[in-house]
This record gives sequence, structure tokens and C-alpha cells, in this order.
Amino acid sequence: MAVGELSSQDRILKFSLDLFSSKGYDAASVREICEAAEITKPTLYHFFGSKEGVYRALVDGALEDFRRSMIERLAVPGNIEQRLKLVAWGYFEKAISQRQLARFMYSLIYNPPSSAPKTDFLRFYEEIVGLINRAVEEGVMRGELAPGPGAVRMLVLMGALGEAARGYLLYGHPDLTPALAELLVETVLRGWRA
Repeated sequence: MAVGELSSQDRILKFSLDLFSSKGYDAASVREICEAAEITKPTLYHFFGSKEGVYRALVDGALEDFRRSMIERLAVPGNIEQRLKLVAWGYFEKAISQRQLARFMYSLIYNPPSSAPKTDFLRFYEEIVGLINRAVEEGVMRGELAPGPGAVRMLVLMGALGEAARGYLLYGHPDLTPALAELLVETVLRGWRA
């Protein structure tokens, strides 16, 4: 879809992300956002209330979308390996389809907390890891996996997913493919089998 075909709301989000990513949240002004999106300040305030409202729509919206995707994938019927492969591919799909947004989110995590409005990334991360860990524990209870230290297992799995996604976002490799998602999960689970 061409930029001219986007709604005012979508243009505001798109160009805010461009500016926040290139200049940082603090350095991007409402005036610049409005000029880039070809809207007036009252239009921005109507939809989002403030520059922070735009930020919240981008960041909180992305976190909620990711959380919902992980919940849906973990709820799919199947064994733990099948479900974790869906989770891994979902993780990769978000990095591929929303590369600029994903890079921006990582920058928020690694930059000083004062560089943008406060976002509780730790709570979000712990919720996602907790959901995945519960699914793994269900796999243990069903005899699909041997018992093991859940916290360490999550470090291994989430570390592997995160490293692949960061490599892709920073350097363009590895290629995030369904085959890589499957191989990564198969390799990790090899050590967890009952």
C-alpha cells in the first residue's frame, strides 16, 4: 500500500516510527511527525493525544500483538515440539515482517531508560517466558520431555531465538526461515527428551 493510501492514523504511526528510529524519541518533534505524515497537529492530538500517545500506540501495540501471537501459538493442539516450532516461527515472522519496529524495540531495551517513556519490558519478557515455560512443563507432565530446570531451559531457548533474531535485525543473517525455526527447536529439545 502506498503511503498516500494509508489512513492519517497509520501515516502518523509509520512516520513516527521512522523518526523515532532515526533520531530517537526525545529528538523527534511533533512538528516533524506532522510534516512527514502530512497531517496537522490537531489530527495527531485527535488520534493519539500527544507524542507519548503515539509512542504508546507503537510500543504497547507491538508488545500486545506479540503476546497475543505467542498465546495463540501455544494454544494450538499438538505436542510440545510442534507448539514450540510455531512459537519460534512466530518470533521470526515478527522480526521479518516488522523489521524496523523490532529494531526500534531492541534499541529501547538497550538504551538508557530516560531516552523514551517508561515501558515495563521486564514484565512483558517474564510473561512471555512464563507462558513458554508452562507449555514446556506441560510437555514434561505428558512424558514428552524429561524434567529439568525451567529457568535454564528458558535461557537456552529464548537465547537461541533472540540471538537468531538479533543477527537478522543487525546483519541480515541468519535467514529467518521456518526450517531454521524447526531446526533450532529440534536441536534444543534433543537435550530435553524423556
